[in-house]
Amino acid sequence: MMRWIASLLLALLCLASMPAQARDWVRAEMPGVVLYSDGYPHELQRWALKVRLFDALLRQQFDLTAPDADLGSPLTVYLLDEGKDVEKLTGLENIHGLYSPSSEGSFLIASRAPGYYKDQLSGQSVLFHEYTHHFMYRHFTSAWPAWYREGFAEYAGAVSFDADWNAAVGQPNWPRLKHLNGKPMPLATVLTASVDDFKPGEKARFYAWSWKLVTLLGASQDDRYKLQRYLRMYASGTESSEAALAAFGDLDALEARLHAFVPDPRGGQKIALKAPPAADIEVTTLDPLESRLIDLRLGRMAGKNDKQVLAGLRMFVSAYPGNATARRELALALMRSNLGEARGQAELAVSLAPGDSRSQAILADIAMRQAKANPATTAADWDKLRVMLAKAFGSGTRDPMALSMLFRSYLMEPQPAPPAVHAAMDRALALQPESYEIRSLAVYSLAMRGQYGDARQAAEILASDPHSGMLGKQALDMLGKLQRAAPAACRPRTTGALAC
Repeated sequence: MMRWIASLLLALLCLASMPAQARDWVRAEMPGVVLYSDGYPHELQRWALKVRLFDALLRQQFDLTAPDADLGSPLTVYLLDEGKDVEKLTGLENIHGLYSPSSEGSFLIASRAPGYYKDQLSGQSVLFHEYTHHFMYRHFTSAWPAWYREGFAEYAGAVSFDADWNAAVGQPNWPRLKHLNGKPMPLATVLTASVDDFKPGEKARFYAWSWKLVTLLGASQDDRYKLQRYLRMYASGTESSEAALAAFGDLDALEARLHAFVPDPRGGQKIALKAPPAADIEVTTLDPLESRLIDLRLGRMAGKNDKQVLAGLRMFVSAYPGNATARRELALALMRSNLGEARGQAELAVSLAPGDSRSQAILADIAMRQAKANPATTAADWDKLRVMLAKAFGSGTRDPMALSMLFRSYLMEPQPAPPAVHAAMDRALALQPESYEIRSLAVYSLAMRGQYGDARQAAEILASDPHSGMLGKQALDMLGKLQRAAPAACRPRTTGALAC
């Protein structure tokens, strides 16, 4: 009886610890996208419809097929009330949205903030900007320069829809126009810079000039043809300035055009969607415990206060010890500081939900980290771990994190991986090509099979990314070392061999 009373008190304390102003989270699901909002159900239905329309527009513009739930792992979108809530959650100043292609699953954080003034970023424009990043990373396996990735996302972010679901594209990105004032940004800087090259106060100028260049080059058929030629050359490995010179010709003339270009304030063209989606999106209201777990998960993935999140998760699992999801979240939070305790929580999560491949993957990740750190770990220990992984995940696993786990074990020992493990790595990349970690692992996998051309292409996509350029450069350096050392590396201990 006393134990029951103690558990009840913990549960009440856990519920009492929720923010007083927080509403229940609501959830909507569509092919390829899961949306959460801390607003009202009818609001989320409207925002989900916006995402569906925007996705349909991008697919129509790029001539892609209709969305298919089997195309890859879903994107999770979290919509907060105001832009300041995004700042508070992430601990970052002047940030209105966040896109993270995490190996846990790609997620996007934005807000439902309306555009009170046209020169202020609205939640919709930020959501569309970040969604464009996800769309491009997911569907186009090309290395594109930073200015085009960010400029096109800014261009797409200004899209609006009327009551008949017609899309207005090419509208002025009013919040960015003010950053075009003052001394013009040199074209050479726009073409060659990365986002990380700028101080926080200067990044907005780079976004603005990138948007202006995208708008200029999309205004005529001739410029669009030249832009496509430039992008093809860049994707094939040509440096940005060299590709621009070959595609556009006189760069001084292009720079003069860019500086003199004034976007039409009346906006661009209207596009009727071929198949306007119906508002048939169902919204589910989560119960208070599920909502609390969403708060804690967001805090763990995007927040800066690890101690507060860890304390909240500890309190939650104390109150609800049979909740497998909470155990899993606590294990992930503990991985940064206490692998032993993290493993205990992951084992409990697996015991509570034996069929959950994600919990299995987290437990395997922790076990591998411990094995790597233990000098007494033997080859037989690694083999036992891999056998356990193969049995736990099964052939039908569609979790990219789980699929990539076996291959990671061969890097951590390290040993040559058998063909089936490389095939699982290929599947993980197909399901989540936008993940920096999974793409980095794919570079290793392709190189170990002797597919250096494909490996280099995968690494160059990382290197050209505005936010993962350093990781991509490291992958290219690593690829060069692997290629030079390939003959000496072809000495497999067990089944599976390198293609040298």
